[in-house]
Amino acid sequence: MTNPKPEQRPPPTSAPEGERPSRLAGTGRRMSGSVTTAGRSAAMIIKRVPGTVRATRTGAQGTTNALRTLPDSTLGWLAASSIGLGAGFYLAGAPRLAIAAGVAPALFMGAAILGRPIKPVVPFKVR
Repeated sequence: MTNPKPEQRPPPTSAPEGERPSRLAGTGRRMSGSVTTAGRSAAMIIKRVPGTVRATRTGAQGTTNALRTLPDSTLGWLAASSIGLGAGFYLAGAPRLAIAAGVAPALFMGAAILGRPIKPVVPFKVR
C-alpha cells in the first residue's frame, strides 16, 4: 500500500490593493469595540470586588467560629478525613480543582484549632 503524493496548493493570494484599507479599518473597529467591552467588564468587576471580599471574609469567620465549638479530637478527625479525601482524589488522577475542594475543609479546621484562645489548665497565680 502506498501513500498518494500530497497535493500542493497554490500560495494564498493577498487582497487586492483597494480592499486593504477597508479590511484594516474593519479590524480596527472590532478591536476598538472589544477594548470598550473589556473596559466596561473590568469596571463592573472592580465595583463588585469589595462586596465579594467582605462576604467571603464574613462567611469564613462564621465557619471558623462554628468549628471552634467542636472538640479538638473531632476537628482532628474531620481534618484528617478531608486530607485523605484530597489524597484519594490525587491518586485517582482527579482534576486539581477536585483535589483542592477535598483538602479545603482541612484548612478551615486547622484555622479553627490554631485560632482558639489558649486556656491554661491550672490557673497561674503570681505571688
